[in-house]
Amino acid sequence: MEENRNSEVIAQETTAGDDTIQPDKTKKAKKKSNKKAIIVIVLAAVIIVGCGIISVVKSMKQVKEAMGSVSSDDESLYTVDQQDVEQEITTSGTVVGISQNAYTSPVTAKVEDVCVEVGQTVKKGDVLLTYDASDLGDNLAKVKIQARSDKAAGDANYETADEAADKTSAAKKKVKKMEKEIATMKKEAEAINDSITAYQDQMEDIESQNAKETEKAATPNDQGTTREPKLQDTKGIRQTIRDLNKQLTKKNEAITEKQSKLAEQESIVSANKDVKVSKSTKEQLAASNELSNLNISDAQEDLNAAEAGITADADGIVQSVEVVKGAYANETQTLFTIIDANEVGVEFTIAKDDLGYISDGQKARVVIGNNEYTGTVEFVSRVASMDAATTTTKTTGGSIKGRIRIENPDDNIYIGVSAKAYIFVGKADNALVIPYEALCTDIDGDYVYVVDKDNKIQRKDVEVGIYSDEYYEVKTGIEKGDKVIRNVTKDMKPGDEYVPETAAVAAPGVVTITE
Repeated sequence: MEENRNSEVIAQETTAGDDTIQPDKTKKAKKKSNKKAIIVIVLAAVIIVGCGIISVVKSMKQVKEAMGSVSSDDESLYTVDQQDVEQEITTSGTVVGISQNAYTSPVTAKVEDVCVEVGQTVKKGDVLLTYDASDLGDNLAKVKIQARSDKAAGDANYETADEAADKTSAAKKKVKKMEKEIATMKKEAEAINDSITAYQDQMEDIESQNAKETEKAATPNDQGTTREPKLQDTKGIRQTIRDLNKQLTKKNEAITEKQSKLAEQESIVSANKDVKVSKSTKEQLAASNELSNLNISDAQEDLNAAEAGITADADGIVQSVEVVKGAYANETQTLFTIIDANEVGVEFTIAKDDLGYISDGQKARVVIGNNEYTGTVEFVSRVASMDAATTTTKTTGGSIKGRIRIENPDDNIYIGVSAKAYIFVGKADNALVIPYEALCTDIDGDYVYVVDKDNKIQRKDVEVGIYSDEYYEVKTGIEKGDKVIRNVTKDMKPGDEYVPETAAVAAPGVVTITE
């Protein structure tokens, strides 16, 4: 257009010049003017065409440069580079105690007080339980009396044979009578115990019926309303059970006392069964005295243990309490379970796809609430757990349990709460990487699509290694600088021209020609 304007100016100047020619030269001047005008027009046309060609060439060059710029800046392409890749497996679990200490009763005695509860933190030496030692004190007194009685009975063997025989005869009668009385009392105790069991069964039935009634009452009827449940009262049965338990306790105490008296009479019989004080009788008396001394020693130890109560052997957390105030603890009964506060961990479930990546000795991070701890995988079960199995887990198999030991645990750790675990699998330094979304898989294996120097899509089969949340390590198949397509679509095929997402935006200087 600039050239057209210039040609018009030249033509105008020529015409203005022609107006100054004398009249007698007008015809000749017009011929010259026409020739000049033609020349000017031709030159102008040549200039316009030349400029147009130059403009088109420049535009094509700009298009190519623009397309190259788009390719290099296209966010849908990733230029393969080297990075450090660190893989962690993330899972969740529950805080558990690794080392537990079960406390049993050192004596059979009545519990005076339980000094701890579940979840409580205890220090070494803290009192866990105290006993009512009165019964054991009485027992010690009885044992001492029994010992004196045995000794007296033994001394009686040195009296006249008739006196010894009389004592033996009287004692035997008492033994028979007491044995019958004890047998009767045991039957009575069994009857009381059977009654307790029956009432307990009855109470369980009522509670079961009450539960069903509660559920039924809570279910909306056809009008969409619920009702108050009609529950059977269990207070009377509970009181009856308590009363029977008291009766049973008293009966057992009476049996114990009767058995103690029976033992006294039996010792008299044993001590006086020989009319003569023979060598064997003397040996028997010596053994009886030794046994009495042992009984006294044992009774004294039981009393001392009851008076001392039970104390914590180490710092820990109370996991369970299996006894209540007022109950009788025996020497086979576990009273408490205490977790060692310095040995805690996280028990977690391992996904099937992660089984090959987790093993003993791996480092891990554990997050409990707002606190993070370091730890080590110390156990991976070789047996799948079928806990709370569903139809799916029954079909596919159970889950594998693992455990992480927490290093340097503190008071911010609570047993039984949930925790997040991050298990370190491995690290690849300065590895070739691709974005997570760029990896494709088919029956032939893993592959990526790359854009070559001719802007063509090419498939490259790859072997991947470890992976992070964003990247895969690529061991073979690509090179640094390859341009990998991040999100492959179903329309992309090897050999196709790659069309970037930003290609629809016209590059600067591109002339769009329309017919």
